[in-house]
Amino acid sequence: MPAVHVQGCRLDMQAVAAPDAAPAAAPMVLLHEGLGSVSMWRDWPSRVARATGRAIWVHSRRGYGQSDAVTDVRRSGRLPPDYLHREAWNVLPVLLAQWGLQCPVLPGHSNGASIALLPASRLPVQACIGNACHATMRTWMAPAGNGATPG
Repeated sequence: MPAVHVQGCRLDMQAVAAPDAAPAAAPMVLLHEGLGSVSMWRDWPSRVARATGRAIWVHSRRGYGQSDAVTDVRRSGRLPPDYLHREAWNVLPVLLAQWGLQCPVLPGHSNGASIALLPASRLPVQACIGNACHATMRTWMAPAGNGATPG
């Protein structure tokens, strides 16, 4: 499987080209929920590409699918409370830059929706689609000095 490297981690990814006859449309980056991965999307990215005329990009976050594992996940490797913020501010922008994507459509479900909404509040995106996101004031306000760096 193709992969990208972000912050020393190998992340599984898949890119589906836009249909040849499709007019140029903003690319779409699908962001998975808390139990998702590239392989769990199955043929859906290809179906979405055909239906929308857009290039589709997906990746598995660290610890999911074929991406690098999180070592000692129950103890020292446990995800910090602001892991969605870290994904949104420190990983997603790097992926977009590596993929050469500007002003994408960011649809996400659950954790993926929260990851999509954060950069959509400050970075140029064509659209943001959030389904079942974790959007409470407490979730949105990351404590100072937590390592999450908004763009």
